[in-house]
Amino acid sequence: MKFATVREAKSRFSEMIRLAAKGKRVLVTSHGKPVAMIQGMTEDEIEDYVISTHPALRASIEQASRDVRRGRGIPAEKVLRQLEAKARREKQRDRLRR
Repeated sequence: MKFATVREAKSRFSEMIRLAAKGKRVLVTSHGKPVAMIQGMTEDEIEDYVISTHPALRASIEQASRDVRRGRGIPAEKVLRQLEAKARREKQRDRLRR
């Protein structure tokens, strides 16, 4: 892990980003105290990050999990049938518009 002051991070930000992209973390400090971390992230990791840090999305997922445990969920097969039916209706509507 690399350490950098805010001033260093600001003046060498591109270098810090390149380090992060290579898997190295950069801990940014201000007055000797940690204030930020620069670390790389892949496209595969972004979804997990958003889910784990977005409060409304996290709450929605937790509520859905509680609903399923209480037997109030919708079976995946039913959802798939509904989506397929919607796709067919939209396809038919598009054909009629032409």
